[in-house]
Amino acid sequence: MTIATRIPEHLVEEIRERVNIVDVISPYVQLKKQGRNLFGLCPFHDERTPSFSVNEDKQIYHCFSCGRGGNVFSFIMDIDNATFPQAVAKVAPFAGVDDLDASYTADEPTETVDPQTKALRSLYADATKLYHHLLVNTDAGDTALTYLHERGLDDGTIDAFMLGYAPENDVLYNYFNEQGVDYQLLRASELFIEWDDGSLHDRFTNRVLFTIRDAAGHPIAFSGRRLSNDDSQAKYMNSPESPLFNKSQELFNLDLAKGAIRKQKQVVLFEGFMDVIAAFQAGVQNGVASMGTSLTTEQVQVLSRMADKISISYDADDAGQRATKRALDLVAQNGKMAATVVHIPDNQDPDEFLRANDVSAFLNVLSHNTEDPIAFNIRYLRMGRDLTNQTEMFAYVSDVLGTIATVTEPIMRETYLRQIGEEFNIGLDALQDQLRPLLLQQQARRSNPRRSNNKRPRQSERVADADFGAAPYDEWQDSAPAPVPAPVAPTISRVEQAERMLLAWMLQDNDVWLQVTNTPDFTFADVPYETIMMLASGYRSEHGNQPITDMAGFMDYVQKADLTRILATLDTYAPELFTDRSQVDEYIQFISHDAPLSDRINRLQRQIKEANQMHNDALVAQLSVEYLAALREQQTHK
Repeated sequence: MTIATRIPEHLVEEIRERVNIVDVISPYVQLKKQGRNLFGLCPFHDERTPSFSVNEDKQIYHCFSCGRGGNVFSFIMDIDNATFPQAVAKVAPFAGVDDLDASYTADEPTETVDPQTKALRSLYADATKLYHHLLVNTDAGDTALTYLHERGLDDGTIDAFMLGYAPENDVLYNYFNEQGVDYQLLRASELFIEWDDGSLHDRFTNRVLFTIRDAAGHPIAFSGRRLSNDDSQAKYMNSPESPLFNKSQELFNLDLAKGAIRKQKQVVLFEGFMDVIAAFQAGVQNGVASMGTSLTTEQVQVLSRMADKISISYDADDAGQRATKRALDLVAQNGKMAATVVHIPDNQDPDEFLRANDVSAFLNVLSHNTEDPIAFNIRYLRMGRDLTNQTEMFAYVSDVLGTIATVTEPIMRETYLRQIGEEFNIGLDALQDQLRPLLLQQQARRSNPRRSNNKRPRQSERVADADFGAAPYDEWQDSAPAPVPAPVAPTISRVEQAERMLLAWMLQDNDVWLQVTNTPDFTFADVPYETIMMLASGYRSEHGNQPITDMAGFMDYVQKADLTRILATLDTYAPELFTDRSQVDEYIQFISHDAPLSDRINRLQRQIKEANQMHNDALVAQLSVEYLAALREQQTHK
């Protein structure tokens, strides 16, 4: 196998500077000029009003609805699910570079990794190996290993998924401490809990560990299952988000499943990690699970680039059915996949079924014991209703007709209508009469790309800024696709708004950069912004410590999708927002003091309320003293 050679930086820069991002995006998006920018319907989600904007001068793109953004290379990486070298190779012909060395896109592509990410990956890899060793090779792990064997897992599967055991007594911390690993790196890893005195202690103790890996196979987080019968502890404990782990973007087992998913063009979505592992052991190698039951838009978009079909196999309890409903809605709104719902017999989960039946029975269930989204929704609408009550029965029928109205095939519509009519003794003509106006509404929505409420957006709803302008709603209302609810624009907290403004100011103004970096003990509250500042420091040092004016070039340097999307938003602020230098101190004060203090006050209020409910007078008194001190501190700084 040929080992990939890193593409020289000067060649990447040359290709980027010679290509026009509009030429690369146009085959995917129909763009129309509006002011200084071009707008189109975002290719990463379904929408009626174009919110995808391309700035030709700066050679970047940004979607105001889903938040995607970046430069020409990140667009290809997102749209084609490509690696960075593959994206450069695809863009190269647009720049007149037709003889790119094949070694740059060999089967083992290299990537540029910032020092913190590299160090954290190494830390998690070592932690995974230690936990796995403790599980399979030590007496301390016998109970955990027996538990996994009793759940039907063989040693080969345990090794493949690098399952582990976390004992008590801070074994992981002591291991890294003996190796002299930096305290701040351990602190940032989220592998440990920090006590009030600053000491670090293992986050996971006496738990079986499921290793969560990213799509490239790097361990990035853990989920720990309690082994004791102590119900005061959570049954499952999961890693919090970290510089490596964003739970809304990751899918359990995608690293092992992606080959089978691409080959079969189909993915099976399970609810639990054990379901995925048991299915994998049985030969179903295209299964994944979200981080918990709540599937996200980002996860659907990742799967949509690999698969044409998705089978959802969640638990049969109420929580699992609600999760199935949410998943179906997300797939319909954000993906191109055809969805089916899998029903495991006897209300079992896949793991339980596999322990009671052979592999062929399970494969038969996945293939034949399914229903389409319409049938599922008709059944789902029954939940919590007393259909012997006439009022509830009529409400149910009305809701079902709304679902049937979305079916485009007349024969299927009539089949569902007959089923409802026979069950509730309602004539087919009556049901068709009630369905007719709903069908007209659906037809009107398909032919009219206005928003679902059919109202023209207010001026305040339009997105406007200095570089991307306002989305040209009027020019597009006759050319958008069939209606699927567009995603709500991502909302961010006041703290993150301040972080974005301050970081944008720092990148373009040397004086502000120096003012912030020379402020003692200042750090951004959110890890992505701190990471960008660290990367910007390295980028500046390589470019004469000058302001970062070439945002597309800086995006090449960063090469992390979640960070380039933030950078794309930083470049949208109007220049007049960066004129009053006194606001820099206000941003610093708000991020480093005011916001954390406000959070502490709110937390103390909640704790006092909980202590009152438990009639714990001593704790109420202690918390009240802290609460009053925090209020006095807040008043002092006003």
